[in-house]
Amino acid sequence: MILRTCLSNPLRANVTKRRFGASIRNLSESNENTVPFKKKVVVMGPPGVGKGTYATGASAILNIPHLAAGDFVREEIKKDSELGRKMHDYTKRGELVPDELVVELVISKLRETTGGFLLDGFPRTLKQAELLQDSEYKPEIVINLSQKEDIIIRKISGRRICSACGANYNFEHIKDEGLDMPPMKPKVDNVCDSCGSEHSLVQRADDNFQVVKTRLEQYKKQTEPLISFYSDKNIMKSFRVNGGSKELLPSFVDLLISK
Repeated sequence: MILRTCLSNPLRANVTKRRFGASIRNLSESNENTVPFKKKVVVMGPPGVGKGTYATGASAILNIPHLAAGDFVREEIKKDSELGRKMHDYTKRGELVPDELVVELVISKLRETTGGFLLDGFPRTLKQAELLQDSEYKPEIVINLSQKEDIIIRKISGRRICSACGANYNFEHIKDEGLDMPPMKPKVDNVCDSCGSEHSLVQRADDNFQVVKTRLEQYKKQTEPLISFYSDKNIMKSFRVNGGSKELLPSFVDLLISK
């Protein structure tokens, strides 16, 4: 399993530094003399909106672990365990993995943390949210990211990952109603910036157009009810992704630490 945090994974740290650069340095310096951030945070939003990107950047700035439930699932599938094979049957069809297969997996990883965390990709259903709320890991802050659906589809379809180290890239340049999101390509064509592997950038099976549409439909049906669930608990904050991650990261961190 992967407990994803920029601090403990050098390869992901390299990608984070390349993507955010001075933003991380400046924000980290401005937070040096503040009280350490130790909140339990859930970052939610539709697939492809940038949950992992923003959580990774905030993790490096605030020195707090970023846990990605999707990584847990993919690592279990990679292990080809019995649980992983069951999960793979769902993900390859673009469907959400059932609650019963996910909850125990995520809770076991939360037990490895001390203090706060940034958790993305979980909970995805009302049942998962209720189980998390009844545990010692119930969130203190929930940030909901939102973006136009057609932009999300283009972003996900243009996404590529390094099959050797897991570094993320995107080949799509999106311009829409004043929004200008440049692609995030490797510095050298077909060579991963993080590990140097050649011809290792691939598209995940669940990132093709039809599977993305299915995932968004599943999200609307199963995950959007969580907005009301957490709003009723007065811990919900909303963040509109209307620009590139590099320019918006400071606003995301400000929202995260604001009272």
